Amino acid sequence: MANKLEFIATLPIFADLSDAAQAAIARVATEYSFKQNAVIAYQRDVAGSLTIVKEGRLFARGLDANGIVRETRSYTPGQYFNDLWLFVPGIHSATVKGAEDGRLLIISGPAFVKLLQDFPAIVDQLAPRDSDGTRYGLSDAAWLEAQKLKLRRQVRASSAAALLPEERLEYFARRSLWLLAGRLLMPILLVLLGLVALIFMPTDTGLQRALKYGAPIVLTLIGAVWFALRLIDWRGDYFIITNRHLTHHEFELRRFRVRLVKIPIGQVQTVEVLKPSLLANLFNVGSARVTTAAVAGNVLFDNIDRPVKVKDVLERLTGLYRSVESAQTQAVMRQSIEKHFGMEMPLKTEDEAKPPARVQRPDNFFTRLRKRYGWRVVEGNTITYRKSLFILIKRTAVPGLILLGLLIFAGFGIYLDMTPWVVALVVIIGGFADLLALVWQIEDWRNDVFQLTDRFVIDIDRTPFGFGESRKQAAISNIQNVDAARPGFLPTLFNYGFVSIDTAGAKSDIVFDYVPNPELIQSDIFQRLDDFRRQQRINEGSARREEYALLIDVYRQAMEQNRIPQRTPPDYTDEQNQQTP
Repeated sequence: MANKLEFIATLPIFADLSDAAQAAIARVATEYSFKQNAVIAYQRDVAGSLTIVKEGRLFARGLDANGIVRETRSYTPGQYFNDLWLFVPGIHSATVKGAEDGRLLIISGPAFVKLLQDFPAIVDQLAPRDSDGTRYGLSDAAWLEAQKLKLRRQVRASSAAALLPEERLEYFARRSLWLLAGRLLMPILLVLLGLVALIFMPTDTGLQRALKYGAPIVLTLIGAVWFALRLIDWRGDYFIITNRHLTHHEFELRRFRVRLVKIPIGQVQTVEVLKPSLLANLFNVGSARVTTAAVAGNVLFDNIDRPVKVKDVLERLTGLYRSVESAQTQAVMRQSIEKHFGMEMPLKTEDEAKPPARVQRPDNFFTRLRKRYGWRVVEGNTITYRKSLFILIKRTAVPGLILLGLLIFAGFGIYLDMTPWVVALVVIIGGFADLLALVWQIEDWRNDVFQLTDRFVIDIDRTPFGFGESRKQAAISNIQNVDAARPGFLPTLFNYGFVSIDTAGAKSDIVFDYVPNPELIQSDIFQRLDDFRRQQRINEGSARREEYALLIDVYRQAMEQNRIPQRTPPDYTDEQNQQTP
């Protein structure tokens, strides 16, 4: 570990980091050894880490579509591959081999990004700079991606959007400020009208004096409230594009309702930019209509500045998505072939054995209480959700008021010298019945849960004390779309609402009703859906790749035994050369 830390401290990319930051980098870096001619990376394979040469030398050679060498390069100690791959997965443009025996460090992109999210101060220390001809810190492209981590934190702090752990923010926008200015024009005119009335209205009569001072107050109040509502409406509407999803968050002021639509990037089909008027072209304001393969159909990013940027970002992300998918398929197929033929791994880890896992301590009282009544409880692969605490308050309001009334009755009974046994009987019987009703409502709230596993979404409705249970579930594989909404003033104010899960089959849709933070639950479901689809692709292709490897094995055996005849005629020149003595 110390040797690794000392080496990291000498690298220009990490030279400006504090000792604690360099130690954190060393903890997420893994050291490997390699032999001469070992293939470190294949051309067109996916790249998602930073590879740094520690000892020895690597040689890279890239071929074009015609098999002609177009790129050659050597990597010596202290040099590394593209640091942009720490933030954005890329594609290897060349095959990299060991020119001699050596060692290297590999820092995984997801692990590095998580480190920066946990310790955001490191981001500023990685700023690029030049000194004495030496480049320090990240490259410009990688630094731009690192800055997006700060924007991610700002978005999460200023909105209800819940980003997944591996999501990278690419685009965030509200509707145009020109649109906001147009909507605020009337409220501002009302306030100005009140000021004009205050200055120029005569005061000859009592009615005129009342109007002179009353009208401005009324107009100013109306204008101020109108102004505030318009501003709230504008701030509640925004659009987000990440490397995984595009999101439209819409706040409907008239019904005080929030609706959030989230679509995976892989389902984006086309993007159309609309600028319908001369003013829209003049101020560069318009809309971007995104056609998707999801149930939601079209997603409209309307009245935004520079709508062409949405098209550019989505086209870049969808192109990268398809390229990475193809590269991952190539890498997995190669791994299957290597596994079938028992090929030796090119890299061998040199890190010390990891310390044993910590012994899990038994749950204390507060942990058990949180698991029993918490609104979001994670246990293994299962996430359990409960309805909002405000629903519990609503259900227990009547029993609580009755209990309060009994206490008041007891107090007045004592104060008025009522018969003690009558007061005690009423309080005991009424209190016991009311307490049962209160406990019943609490248990009924606790028992109604929604669960998300790696295979199912489940809606469980239990009657308290085991008197009955109904269960509705749908497979993750059947989920087609997930919508989150906060309908009404109180749900929007206290952040609870509905998560609607559209599944294959008309009677199998599931709704998580009155749940806190519905946007976070929506993101949880999308995370499980993405994980399921990724694993499904791996499982479905596993048997097929094994068959391909076996086919290659059989073909190789047949070629070695010269059992496969030539399928194309030899070249005429070759025949002539063979006949010439």
